[in-house]
Order: sequence, then structure tokens, then C-alpha cells
Amino acid sequence: MHQSSLHNAKSLDPVVRQSIEQLLGRVLLDNEMIAIRSYGPQEAPAPNQLRAASAGLRRYFAGIDEKAKDVTESEREDILEEAIRCVRPGFLHPR
Repeated sequence: MHQSSLHNAKSLDPVVRQSIEQLLGRVLLDNEMIAIRSYGPQEAPAPNQLRAASAGLRRYFAGIDEKAKDVTESEREDILEEAIRCVRPGFLHPR
């Protein structure tokens, strides 16, 4: 279970604000909102669950590799660069 709270930086007690700024490593702006969330501990998956997840991922990526087996390294680079440019338009490949 988790708990969360939302605070306006402007209304924080100065000591609390300073502590948060120290944690973030920067000064907070007065118009910023600060969300704080805590999570309780969770049990790690059982070894058999980890093995099953690992096997599933290996099958998934093997399928992707199979579909891409005829794609040249140059084509892969071009595809990757195009994908990066979709999310980072100013990206320049260091070729």
C-alpha cells in the first residue's frame, strides 16, 4: 500500500522546503508542486515466477530477433535513429 501527498512549494515550512531542496539537489520555485509518495515493502517474486518471466522475455525477444534477421546493420541504425528523432527532434547521430 502507498500513501501520497501533494504540496505547494510556496506554502512549505522553510525547514521542510530546505530539506526537499537538499534531496532534489536544486532550489524549488514558489509555483512548483511537490508530490511525495511512500511505498511499503513488497515481497520478491518466487524463483519459479522469475524463471517463468525470464523465459517469456527470452521467447518474446527471440521472436523480434527472428523478424529482424534479414535487416542489415545499416538499416537497423537508420531505424533506431528515426525512432530517436521522433522523441528528440534535435538529435544528431555521432557518426
